Amino acid sequence: MPIIDFTQPFYLISALVLFLLCLYLSKNNKTNTVICITLLCFVTLLVSHTIELVNADVSIINTLAICIFVDEIFTLVSFLAFLWLDRIEIENKKKTKSSGKGKKEKFEDKVIEDGLDVLWKKV
Repeated sequence: MPIIDFTQPFYLISALVLFLLCLYLSKNNKTNTVICITLLCFVTLLVSHTIELVNADVSIINTLAICIFVDEIFTLVSFLAFLWLDRIEIENKKKTKSSGKGKKEKFEDKVIEDGLDVLWKKV
């Protein structure tokens, strides 16, 4: 049996509540660090469930498949939330760096407009 079994409603609801609390905390602090840790936790769960699937008995393969599917959904949602909060963090840094005593700093030229700008410029 998996350690965190998402077929049980308690684990599913508690994971959803923890994700929403981390999302709320990240949005209020305008940083993507907390949601990044959440993303890494869900990726770790995905890897651990996949490793358990390799060594599993036939009787629990269905349970592990459901757990892996839920892990993938949480990973996708966490990644999208990470990108959204990355944009918020970049916009917040632009506002704090550009508001000064009448002079703009040269820091604005080095700021990436979006978290994926580096990727899109190469495509």
